[in-house]
Amino acid sequence: MSDRLIWIWLSLACGAGSRVYNRLFTSFDTLREIYEAPIERFLEIAGIDEKTARALADKDMTRAKNILSLCIKRGWGILTYGDKRYPKRLRTLTDPPVVLYYKGRLPDFDDGVYVTVVGTRKMTPYGERQAYRLSYALSAGGATVVSGMALGCDAMAANGALDAGAATVAVLGCGIDRYYPPEHKVLAEHIIKNGVILTEYPPGTPPAGANFPVRNRIISGLSQCTLVIEAPRGSGALITARMALLQGRDLFAVPGELGGESGVGTNALIRDGARIVTSACDILGLYEFLYPHAVSVEAAEAAERRINDEAGHASAKLRGVASRSIQKNKEEKHENSKEKTWGGQENHILSKKDAKMKAKSTSVESNNDYTGADSDSLGSYSFVKAREEAAQQKADMVSKPLSMTELPLDENERAVLAALGSSSLTADELTSKGFTANEVMSALTVLEILGYVTALPGGRFVRTR
Repeated sequence: MSDRLIWIWLSLACGAGSRVYNRLFTSFDTLREIYEAPIERFLEIAGIDEKTARALADKDMTRAKNILSLCIKRGWGILTYGDKRYPKRLRTLTDPPVVLYYKGRLPDFDDGVYVTVVGTRKMTPYGERQAYRLSYALSAGGATVVSGMALGCDAMAANGALDAGAATVAVLGCGIDRYYPPEHKVLAEHIIKNGVILTEYPPGTPPAGANFPVRNRIISGLSQCTLVIEAPRGSGALITARMALLQGRDLFAVPGELGGESGVGTNALIRDGARIVTSACDILGLYEFLYPHAVSVEAAEAAERRINDEAGHASAKLRGVASRSIQKNKEEKHENSKEKTWGGQENHILSKKDAKMKAKSTSVESNNDYTGADSDSLGSYSFVKAREEAAQQKADMVSKPLSMTELPLDENERAVLAALGSSSLTADELTSKGFTANEVMSALTVLEILGYVTALPGGRFVRTR
């Protein structure tokens, strides 16, 4: 029995968005111990209720085996928490997804700049234009755009990235065998050919409304920063913005048109400290010196000069991206016929040519990090190593402290580093020490890249130098 199978079992037992995972990781030394533990052991752990304990005590692997078999048969990838390719930024979340199902080519999430682009589904022409133009220029400048493939902003952002000839990432709020909204199936095909779509929900999961706020933490968690294009009061994009702040990510926003309701949310974000964005260079300029091999402000500037809005709308139409004039009607139509539209959908949309391309890309079957695949020893993944490395880093920092004057940091970064001290703290805990959320986010980004702090599971940070 492979580790991968146990990860699937664990994800089914605890469910999407569970905060139980990190409690398990700190209470057990190996994945095998979690699988073999009796219900009494789970009930001893603070934060695990009886319902979850009973689910963990059920060792039946039937559903997990069926899911694994289906994914292998359909060619769908499975990325687990124990995989070397699992994004490091997701490991820092208090509620990390332990399994991600995917279609397409899995990128190296730990190399390069990832920008989450979010906004309202009912965009104005101004919002559509900004989502497309900024995503196009960001992609041309070397960043990877992450979105949710929803109507409105998500679709225009993905379309801009694709028009720039770049890969893009879409995170779903349903199973990997389904598409939401259904009219974005063609867009999904293009994303799969040039990037990846992924989800923590197992195959067969319908796109229920409650799934999307849970999904949003992954959208913001994959990236160094989140860009909010257009958001009226109460927009779901503001929830993603808040999640980004809680995760210690940089937050950017496009100023809304004066007097318009559609920009009330973004204007409020800017008022409260989000960085204002009028050009892709406003974002890329922050990361260019940290990722000189991946980011080019000059390329983004050149892209902004050549952007053709009409061509963008034409390509969006070809990819099935709904224009503003038909968004509302289509949204209402599909909201009223969800079960009819989605019921029983298990289409594998890759053509034979695309399948060959996929076979050459990274896939869980051709690049399995678990040698021996299903013949592995049960639950070989260990949580001890990560804890030991963090403890050693902390010990090294205490035994060989650097003078604050020796650090090549600005005043704010030094202050945040000093406030961190020898403790492991969350971004919220640092904010309570007198910093603004923006100051903490900015400092932690630089400090982590330069190796002064390390992100730990549970959204905590520890000083390493």
